[in-house]
Amino acid sequence: MSTTQTELDEFRTEVSAWMTENKPTQPEFLLPETFMEVGNDSQFEFLREWQNSVYEAGYLGMAWPEEYGGRGQPQAFQDIVTREMARQRVPFMTNTIGLNWAGPLILHMGTEEQKQKYIKGILSAEDIWCQGFSEPDHGSDLGNAQTRAVRDGDEYVINGSKIWTSLGTYAKYMILLARTSTEGDSKYAGLSYLLIPMRVPGVDPKPIQKLTREYGFCQTYFDDARVPADTLMGKEGEGWQIAMTTLMFERARRAVRPAGSPQWTSTWGMLSSSRVGRSAAARPRSKTRSSAISWLIC
Repeated sequence: MSTTQTELDEFRTEVSAWMTENKPTQPEFLLPETFMEVGNDSQFEFLREWQNSVYEAGYLGMAWPEEYGGRGQPQAFQDIVTREMARQRVPFMTNTIGLNWAGPLILHMGTEEQKQKYIKGILSAEDIWCQGFSEPDHGSDLGNAQTRAVRDGDEYVINGSKIWTSLGTYAKYMILLARTSTEGDSKYAGLSYLLIPMRVPGVDPKPIQKLTREYGFCQTYFDDARVPADTLMGKEGEGWQIAMTTLMFERARRAVRPAGSPQWTSTWGMLSSSRVGRSAAARPRSKTRSSAISWLIC
């Protein structure tokens, strides 16, 4: 689809006008700087409603396929939205794991049924996603994951726990790296990748209180949690490769970004504007902070 500069300029004017008219005012409570710091219901609902407003206006998922809830437009349009959101310093899109990890992965290698089931809810923020990779005893050494997923007929039975689960108490789904086999020629061989529902018996996300007394992370426990076998992504034993593909969408920005972040670097390096949370005067300056990249849009 060819796009003229005139079309892009007209769209930029349209987006600017919409953002000016619809950007939310500062609430009475402090807003978090990133999705990893959403610590209470008020913050979460505020950010969720904002993401839904952006999506309903047609400005989120613009380059994702229309048949799955996107807009089917060239990425250039989404990039304009991203820059305008940064310029006007509006809040970030809270469904970050869905927008940057789960969504791009499902579009890349999911089944038609999975695309129809998950993509629109990711964009609208109706279905919040979280990540289940790190474990309490193994940290970021994903290859040593010990959470088990044992096949039992048409289900997997999951036992173990995951740590640093952002939005765990709000999430409807989790991208989970679990061990389906202890056999193989390496520690990576028995890992599998699942898209599991969070609201089933045996799944228990417990908030972790920080030294600041704030919340933002969870430890998620699995106690004979049963999930459908069709939540498996790819085949059993392909979890490590799929996890690396997921991380490539983040680190190399190979995803067709729903609301692109042109200078996105890493989930763990996300920054937001000095306007949100503490005042600029109260916050230490960092050479890595830039208002141009501060609004986490996806």
